[in-house]
Amino acid sequence: MTMDFSLPKLGKSPISLPHFPTIHQAFIFRASEFVSFEKIAKILKTTTKNVQIAAQQMGINHAQDSDVWLNKGYITIIRSMWHILPYDQLLELLETDEKSLAILLREEDFLDIKLGDKPDCKPVVWRELTQDELKATEVIAKTMQGLNIIGKKPFEFEYIQPNIEFSGKTIFDTRMIYLFSGLYQKAFDVDSEQYCSDEMLESYQKLGINGVWTQGILFQLTEFPFDKSVSVGYEKRLQRLKKFTQRCDKYGIKVFLYLNEPRSMPENFYKKYPSLRGHTVNDNKICMCTSANEVQKYLTDAVESICRAVPLIGGFFTITRSENPTNCYSHSTPKTCSCPRCKNKSVGEVIGQVISCIRNGADRVDRNIKVIAWSWAWNEFNLEIIKNLPKGVILQSQSELHVPFEIGGINGKVVDYSMGIIGPGQRALTEWKAAKERGLETSAKIQVNTTWEGSTVPALPVFALIEEHLKRIQQEGVSHLMLSWTLGGYPSENLMHAAKYYNKNVKIPNYSDKVEQACKLFSKAFCEFPFDIKVLYCGPQNGGPSNLLFKKPTGYEATMTCYAYDDIEKWKSIYPINIFEDQLDKMCRLWKKGLDFLIDEPECETIIMAKAAYCLYKSSLNQVRFYRARKNGETNKMKKLTESELNIAKDMLSLMNKNAAIGFEAANHYYFSKGMICEKILNCRYLINNL
Repeated sequence: MTMDFSLPKLGKSPISLPHFPTIHQAFIFRASEFVSFEKIAKILKTTTKNVQIAAQQMGINHAQDSDVWLNKGYITIIRSMWHILPYDQLLELLETDEKSLAILLREEDFLDIKLGDKPDCKPVVWRELTQDELKATEVIAKTMQGLNIIGKKPFEFEYIQPNIEFSGKTIFDTRMIYLFSGLYQKAFDVDSEQYCSDEMLESYQKLGINGVWTQGILFQLTEFPFDKSVSVGYEKRLQRLKKFTQRCDKYGIKVFLYLNEPRSMPENFYKKYPSLRGHTVNDNKICMCTSANEVQKYLTDAVESICRAVPLIGGFFTITRSENPTNCYSHSTPKTCSCPRCKNKSVGEVIGQVISCIRNGADRVDRNIKVIAWSWAWNEFNLEIIKNLPKGVILQSQSELHVPFEIGGINGKVVDYSMGIIGPGQRALTEWKAAKERGLETSAKIQVNTTWEGSTVPALPVFALIEEHLKRIQQEGVSHLMLSWTLGGYPSENLMHAAKYYNKNVKIPNYSDKVEQACKLFSKAFCEFPFDIKVLYCGPQNGGPSNLLFKKPTGYEATMTCYAYDDIEKWKSIYPINIFEDQLDKMCRLWKKGLDFLIDEPECETIIMAKAAYCLYKSSLNQVRFYRARKNGETNKMKKLTESELNIAKDMLSLMNKNAAIGFEAANHYYFSKGMICEKILNCRYLINNL
């Protein structure tokens, strides 16, 4: 039996890229940052010499000569080529097949959802340029020759090794974070050294981190009893996991696996196993019913086998109602559930059973292995589920969930990922109280480095907010911390400030008075961000100066944490457009005041991050104003804003030369690269000349 994992369907025509005279030049420009000229030539079905000449005509003399991007930055490649290559050429570029890409898009933290429908791209082929195209290409070459990309290379990450003194009673037993440069779906397809250096582990250790997490998919780490073909290679993956736990153990760090199980299966799976069929989400995603004894046995046995094979495993955490369909109540309620077995049970019974299977599997090996149940999206069923949790489970709540806010006169509640609006909120307090009454330990999920309020700056220097949040959590008697989702794992100076709350007595290195004053202003400025979950997911702030400017409407809607396009309506979410713009303006003005304190300060990590954050927010403000001007036909205003964008892009490029972590975030790899910033500069030059 082969399971049918399908690629996203084809949609409309791709966005136009008029700053390149031809589409094959756009491909060569982008691809040369990732792969060799030889590989580009093969895809274009031409000679390497033709590709080299085409690149040189655009001011590009070198191409990538290793597989570093294919191994560590494949998401960046996919995002870069989504609007350029048809599927067959994209598969050739990625050196993969259709099934593997489909699985990757599905399992790589919902990348298929983030990308949206695949634009209907035509095959890209090389051809000779016309005289007009050659003339336009000269402008590209002249612009590129004026740009400096010399400095830190992609993935050349450096991590602080601070001297922090910890003493006295430990306050938080678990201080867990996501690996900054971790591979999500492919974490155990390669040796951990490829994405996690000893330097990073040593930095975590010195910063007081004692746990790192990554995704674990059961049928990739154990033999799937219902279809062994999907588990091919699981033994090697398990061995790599074991080796990784051994490496981490040298630094006093435990490895935790995120389990989102059991995975839903496509329709054809249930032709052979109709008794396992649960709630139907769609033809390609049908839940394996966890009320079926065979599924419960699979979950328990799989967790046990991992724990036996990897004796140093720290534990597991699970989300049971995530975006990914798993159990029958992961995407339904008793009123909407289509599973004949589960619809007669409560949500608490079904989800409690799933978590019990994981706990039981771990207990067969070692009761000290931690199992953390995260209450994400439990919503109105949260207290019912907590009542059904097994003993020995740690209840994790998102600290800032449902905290009310008022920004620019607009009211709302936090749903996810806030650093500017801090907790704990009443929802978390209620859940922690209910868990403690059942004798369960508690955990708080927060973000201390970065979030979708500005994810491409790996450490937003808002120390006052971070410290106040941890101080409040400490007062609630919470025993464990999860310090980041897939974004936010950078071993940074932010983590030094968080570390002050891990023990009764902690001493961190001192900062200058000016840096302290500046960071207080950054924290104040950050509270002006026009917060809402839709702004976080769809707004321009994550791409910042890498977002292209479009002279004409693209017709594309912004997608979750992937493409902002020109979808200003989606960006602003709950805010009237004038208030959305005003809030970004307030934020930028305050942030700039903070930067003014630092003019004569020697540049350090915090200052570089502060400057990069300003680039994100000032660029976001420019883009809002640009599209409002476009709507009103204000060409001169558009041109001035484009000139500002060009300068911000140059500033960001300079900062990326100093710190390779800028632009990188694990769920998108490099959200933007140096090449993408260079392209934005080309885009701005083109608009200035053609508006």
